[in-house]
Amino acid sequence: MVKKYFKALVFDWRLKHAKRKAQKDANLYGKKFLVLVFGGKPVVVSMQGIKTLIRQHRFSKDFTAEKAVKCALFIAYPKR
Repeated sequence: MVKKYFKALVFDWRLKHAKRKAQKDANLYGKKFLVLVFGGKPVVVSMQGIKTLIRQHRFSKDFTAEKAVKCALFIAYPKR
């Protein structure tokens, strides 16, 4: 019980920091950034990076950029 709570607490903390980093990078570079879960951890990836990973066959065959947007925990758009 305590172990699950601690794991959830750590995941929420990592997610909060990933959201901040995604928004900061989106504003800095002017690109769309996504927060996805890789290996049980939230990871910040640009939309352009997702497309290159798909081209490198890092995902299954039917995985597309649109599916990445659907399963993203957070989408950061650049603010003007």
